[in-house]
Amino acid sequence: MSQTLRINTNFLYYRNRNLLIALISAFSFNQLITPVLASSQPDNNWAELQRRGVTALDANQYWIAEPTLKRAMMQAELSNPKDIRLAKSLAELGRLYTIRGRFDEAESYLEEELSIRELVSGNDRYKCIPTMGSLIQFYITYGTHNKAEPLTEEMLSLVEGKLNEARAGNTKVRFQKGEPLQGWLGVAAPVMKDPIIEWAITCDAVGNCHRAAGNLDLANRLFNAALDIKTTVLGNNHLSLANSYDSLGGVCLEKDHLAEAESYFTDALNITEKTLSPESPQVYSRLDKLAKCLIKEGKYQEAEQLYLRALTFWKNEPLKHDNEARALFALGSLYSQEHKYEEAVPYFDQALQLAEEINGPNSIAIVPYLQKYAYTLYYLGRKGKIEDISARVATISGPK
Repeated sequence: MSQTLRINTNFLYYRNRNLLIALISAFSFNQLITPVLASSQPDNNWAELQRRGVTALDANQYWIAEPTLKRAMMQAELSNPKDIRLAKSLAELGRLYTIRGRFDEAESYLEEELSIRELVSGNDRYKCIPTMGSLIQFYITYGTHNKAEPLTEEMLSLVEGKLNEARAGNTKVRFQKGEPLQGWLGVAAPVMKDPIIEWAITCDAVGNCHRAAGNLDLANRLFNAALDIKTTVLGNNHLSLANSYDSLGGVCLEKDHLAEAESYFTDALNITEKTLSPESPQVYSRLDKLAKCLIKEGKYQEAEQLYLRALTFWKNEPLKHDNEARALFALGSLYSQEHKYEEAVPYFDQALQLAEEINGPNSIAIVPYLQKYAYTLYYLGRKGKIEDISARVATISGPK
């Protein structure tokens, strides 16, 4: 019995000793692992907070998005104040305050985002070009114009300074035939995104903003920079070049440089026609811009031939948009401008009929068709028809 008791006592001793060792080991392990878990906790918290904040912002739940994104920003700052995560949180807060119309607050967050990205990028500031472009667009759109031009010059110096290097590298990026560059790369696979292509998109977007603000010279430089990038990377026949030619043609037209505008619009139309099918809305849009430029130059016959050619685009396709009505209306307007009123009338008749089929007989969209038609009929002395059209316009437009 005593031996058995001794064995049980020993068993209990060793079991308790092992339990004590296990407890001590667990305590020591926890002391060791807790700092590691604590240091990784901000990472996990930031990702979850950022996700929840962005989701709330996209759902217009601003009362949730604002405090959540601010907590994400604080977590990123605690982890590392020179971390790209902090820039992402700042960007979303800037977006939030822009949507809410709190532009002063948005501006400070967006400027800080750019500063953080510049710190993270170190000597490779080229990575910051898209962020610079977004901030420039913010400045122009929301009134801080005095900051927009210096930052644009800074961005352009980076882009223009890198173009020669890009050309020397013979970089090529493959895209689907006919795929426009502007706005497309946002959904491209990561392997398709060459950084220099994103610079072209940025230059186009910033150029459009400066053009809308009336800064045509700077817009022209930006569009040319985008064109140089596209030519270097994509070659001479990509549809994205047509976008640049179209933009440059628009700037020249506004500056009344008609010969240059015609040249750009011609190049834009030629590339678009090589890339897209004739019934594509983009083809007619480019043709219409060229024709309007020709009319402004007094080249009526050339413009007439373009519009007559446009009318052949939709013969084999069911009507899906109002470009055919627009082409008929443009041709009627051209004949009316040349005082060929009898020739203009049948085109206005057809244009009005198509516009009514697409928009409805009482749509405000058909009022310009009716007004131009009445103007032409006035010179033909058809007063009864003019009165009918005028009454119809008044009915559609409503009381003034």
